[in-house]
Amino acid sequence: MNRRKLLYSILKELQDGNEPKQMDYEITYEQWGEIAELIRDEGYAKGVSILYADNSVYFVSLSSAKITMKGIEYLEANSAMARMYKGLKEARDWIKL
Repeated sequence: MNRRKLLYSILKELQDGNEPKQMDYEITYEQWGEIAELIRDEGYAKGVSILYADNSVYFVSLSSAKITMKGIEYLEANSAMARMYKGLKEARDWIKL
């Protein structure tokens, strides 16, 4: 899994008003929690909900998430990926490259 591509895809989907979900990417829930934490902690999006149980990620929701200026700047800084990214329907295969 290419974490940079995964991050790009999630931020792009948020920017487009979509709610990406873990099942869209065929990654483990642990990986989904880690990327959600990164998005939240780096300030790429606000409204990222993460609940923990026994020091593990129990629940992740991006339903209220909105991309921030820092997230937009990330997308712009990685604009080379924009030419290759075809959207959420093809994200599973794209992030594996």
